[in-house]
Amino acid sequence: MILALTPCPCLDRILHLEGRLEPHALHRVRLVEEVPGGKGLNLVRAVRRLGGEALALAPLGGYLGERVLALAQEEGLPLLPLPGRAGRACQILWDGEGATEVYEPCPPWALEGLPSLGEGVKVVAGSLPPGLSPEALLEAFRPQAVDSASLFPAALRARVGLIKPNREELRRLAPGEPLEAALRLHRAHGTALLVSLGGEGALYVGEEGVYRAKGPLRWGNPVGSGDTLLGVFLWQRVLG
Repeated sequence: MILALTPCPCLDRILHLEGRLEPHALHRVRLVEEVPGGKGLNLVRAVRRLGGEALALAPLGGYLGERVLALAQEEGLPLLPLPGRAGRACQILWDGEGATEVYEPCPPWALEGLPSLGEGVKVVAGSLPPGLSPEALLEAFRPQAVDSASLFPAALRARVGLIKPNREELRRLAPGEPLEAALRLHRAHGTALLVSLGGEGALYVGEEGVYRAKGPLRWGNPVGSGDTLLGVFLWQRVLG
C-alpha cells in the first residue's frame, strides 16, 4: 500500500482553449475539465490505474474541498479527507501546444487529524502550506519518500529514503549536470534521488547503483507527469 499525503490539494480546472494562448487577449474555452488535483492525488491515480493499492490523504475544507472529495468519489480515487480550511483552485490553460498554470495560494494547515496508519510506503507530495514547518511535517508523518521542493532540504537533512526532484529543483539543491549533482547529494546524505528530466526521461541514483531511462513518450498535457513517475516507481518497488 502507498499512502500519499498531499498537504496542499486543489481542484484542477483544465481549460481547453479554442486557439493558441496569447498574453492580454480574449480566449474562448471549448471544454472544461475538473479533477481532484495535487501531487499526492495524481500519484495515487497513477498507481490505481496500474491496479495497485494506494490511498491519498489531504486536508479538505469548504466548498472546494467538498468538490474535490465528490469528484474523487466519482472517479473511484481513494481519498481520506483530513480537517482543513477552505481549499484552492488551480487553472490549467491548455492550448494544444503547452500548459499555462495559474495556482491559487495554499491555505494554512496545522497537521490536524493525521490518523494512525498501518504498514505502507508513506509519501509526502506537493507544496507546503504557509506556516507549517518542514521538520514538523516530517516528524509527524515520517515518510519514506518526498516530492516537494519546499521539503527537499529538510528531507535530505533527515535522511529520508528517497526524494524526487525535477531538473530545476535538483539544480537549486546542487549545481551542475544532473548526474553529477545527484551523486553528490546521495553521497552526502545517503538519500536516493529519482530525477525527472522531461523529454530526456529519468535518472535514479541510490544504493542499488545509477540508472538512466528513456521510454517512449506520447506528448500531451505534461501536468502530473512527475507525480505519475514517482507513483509507478514506488508501486514497482512494492512489487519487488
